[in-house]
Amino acid sequence: MNGKIALRTLSVVAGTAALLLGLADILVWIGGSGPFEIGFMQIAGDDFFRWAWGGAVVACGGLLLIAGGLRGAGLEGRARALLGAVLVSLIAGCDIFGMICTSIPAGEESEAFFNSVAGFIGGFAPPYTPAVLLLPFMLAIAFFLLREEAT
Repeated sequence: MNGKIALRTLSVVAGTAALLLGLADILVWIGGSGPFEIGFMQIAGDDFFRWAWGGAVVACGGLLLIAGGLRGAGLEGRARALLGAVLVSLIAGCDIFGMICTSIPAGEESEAFFNSVAGFIGGFAPPYTPAVLLLPFMLAIAFFLLREEAT
């Protein structure tokens, strides 16, 4: 029984973080404040699709996680929490795919077209987007929700 309470608590806490970070993505894109970086996290806000729509998807995922965590251990609550985790993970996957795609070509100062192995791996260095930082928590929530369903 304690596992279910811990999962619900994790869902609410991670959902609150996703909601706040999604709203921060939108506010930075609107121009509420300039691009900022805090430790490993960076919110740039220069691309409408990623920061405005992506922030809205992360915020909606956070709302679903909160609703699922507060709803209880029933099917509806688990489904909402799982859908919220999937939404946040979708944006994180797009961010990771973007990091891969921008690491493949060499910089403009280089004569080579493809980046070196060291340059490719260097493309994955911090700072990361908020969705990428939330990804391990979303994967844990999804894993435990699906495991709970199987038992």
